[in-house]
Amino acid sequence: MNVVVIGGGIVGSHIAYLFAKSGDEVFLLEKEKALGEHTSTRNSGVIHAGIYYPKDSLKAKLCVRGRHLTYEFLRKHGIQHKKCGKIIVALLNEELEALEDLKRRGDENGVENLRIIEGNEIQKIEPRVKCLLALHSPETGILDMAGYMKTMERVLNLAGVHIVKQCKVLSINEHNRLETNRGEIETELLINSAGLHSDTVAKMCGLDGYEIKPIKGDYYNTTEAIVNGLVYPVPDSPHSLGIHLTKTLGEETLIGPSATACSDKEDYKIHTSKEEFEKGILSMIPDFDVKKIYPGYSGNRPKVYYQGELQMDFIIKEQKGGRIHLLGIESPGLTAAPAIAEFVLKMVK
Repeated sequence: MNVVVIGGGIVGSHIAYLFAKSGDEVFLLEKEKALGEHTSTRNSGVIHAGIYYPKDSLKAKLCVRGRHLTYEFLRKHGIQHKKCGKIIVALLNEELEALEDLKRRGDENGVENLRIIEGNEIQKIEPRVKCLLALHSPETGILDMAGYMKTMERVLNLAGVHIVKQCKVLSINEHNRLETNRGEIETELLINSAGLHSDTVAKMCGLDGYEIKPIKGDYYNTTEAIVNGLVYPVPDSPHSLGIHLTKTLGEETLIGPSATACSDKEDYKIHTSKEEFEKGILSMIPDFDVKKIYPGYSGNRPKVYYQGELQMDFIIKEQKGGRIHLLGIESPGLTAAPAIAEFVLKMVK
């Protein structure tokens, strides 16, 4: 079968790889000069455990399955990563019930080894963090996203995937003939994994009602050794898990992301005030010197709306005529990517 995948982020790349492994001729179309230039690399680089998402949602199932597949892929291909663990901290009495709810949800989703910890146990894991209680997730990790995408491209080439960069889709007709800035191509199966622009591709295919509205996530950084792994507050927004701390594989710790509405899907300037990051970090590490933070980078989450209503789960939708659309593949899309690829493959084979 001839397959065209639109979008060379980590999800599109895994889909292309799996279809090529199953014997299909696969073309991966990417509008940028390199793979993974947008949401795939403009994030915290976290391998999520699968705690936050409602039971039996696609996010829950594909994150837990994807975590195992991601660790396996990273080990197999020698991609730098670390299963460093994470604590989600309750800073106020009114957050204690929410912390228990998160543990219960994680347990229901099949996340292993979750524990509520306090006092000395918290201090052993994160000596500088001040909180009432914490939920410890030892299965959570971090990875080198740039290294992941570089290796992914090599793996795709070895699998025989035709990677076509700087290839922007301009139109799609009813016979799955795509007009691009680099010529035309026709396909038996079209897979829309265009991330922030997946709604535009869906509309080209006559699938209406979906709109991607980006939520901007800015980061500040510090090189001071403040955490050993990942420290998150209890989330209180459908748009964000809150300003959190991520010790990278290098010398830096990421502070963020923020969550602000954005009209430009590819606006990567930092708009969030430094004070918001200062407030976030001081709430968890009161003795931190906020003069030691500096601007990092920014990314945009592809929030999907259907007929004006925010959709909380991944949308993976089959359309007549040999088309599959993936919309709203935000976090935990990085972790879930290989499991999403499995899911899509099973839809057609």
